Amino acid sequence: MRASRTLFRGLVLVAGALACSSCAVVSVTSDPAGAEILYSRTGTGPWQPWPPASAQPAQTPATRSVRADPFYFIRVQKEGYHPVTPVFVDPGPMKRQRVHFQLEPTRQRFEAMQRERGLVLFQGEWVDPKEKGLVEYQGRWMLPAEKTALEQKAKGLVFYEPEGRWMLPAEIEAIEARRMTAQGLIRFKDQWMTPLEADMQKLIDRQVAQALESSPTAELRIERIGPVFTANAELRLTDLAGKPLEVLLSGPQSRTLRVPAYNSISTQTLPGMYVVAVREADPPGRFLAVGKVRLEAKNRYSTTYRGATAAKKPILPALPAREGRREQ
Repeated sequence: MRASRTLFRGLVLVAGALACSSCAVVSVTSDPAGAEILYSRTGTGPWQPWPPASAQPAQTPATRSVRADPFYFIRVQKEGYHPVTPVFVDPGPMKRQRVHFQLEPTRQRFEAMQRERGLVLFQGEWVDPKEKGLVEYQGRWMLPAEKTALEQKAKGLVFYEPEGRWMLPAEIEAIEARRMTAQGLIRFKDQWMTPLEADMQKLIDRQVAQALESSPTAELRIERIGPVFTANAELRLTDLAGKPLEVLLSGPQSRTLRVPAYNSISTQTLPGMYVVAVREADPPGRFLAVGKVRLEAKNRYSTTYRGATAAKKPILPALPAREGRREQ
């Protein structure tokens, strides 16, 4: 009896060994787990459930004893994660192979994972709002100071630095007016300046107005030549007449400029409508040319005075009459 049992066990072991000799063990894992396992003979599809001959694909982690087959490719898929590169598998007889996939979440899945952890997006980083002391306002996470600023601006208030508080623009203007007046300044052309500066601008404006009435012989052409990286406008003045020039600018910021002979200068001024008048500087005489231009902010303009003769429109000389062909 005992001999027959021993014989039976031996037969079972032999049968198991023969069966295992035609099998392979394949282990598939992924991070995170729970991904479906698929296989393909070509690595490009069609993709079928793994292990072969299964109705439904196994999910990671999975270890299966499979029939030794020609090689194939394995990949995994999981919703919310990018596709992975297939891995070559050669399930030869009595071989054991391990395959691992590292899954990368999509942007939507990554953001969902961060929110599940209680994190919020702040200045391009995912942070704990409690640790940063953040508050939520109008669908954004921000510091309390930023929330306060937005609330005050929504009320039409402006933060006035000298007072250190939020105020109405009219209140700030009244405070500034009292402060400027106490310093002896007056308001002229929407700017605060000394009375002497205001008188100088008024004088320039009167002189330029007279230049317009005197109808100078030349028109000063002023052209835009490109942008400039400042809040104001920039004007370049060039003298090619050979004598020093005095240039008067009449507009939001009236001033007088001196241009050396055969030279040029550049000046920045407030944007707006200007009248530019040119006359000889030594000594100041009658105006030689006048031009009008609207100077726009963040733009550069240029004008060149070449002299009264050059500024006039050229007159083409009459062409000599052709002599008739002489008869032979």
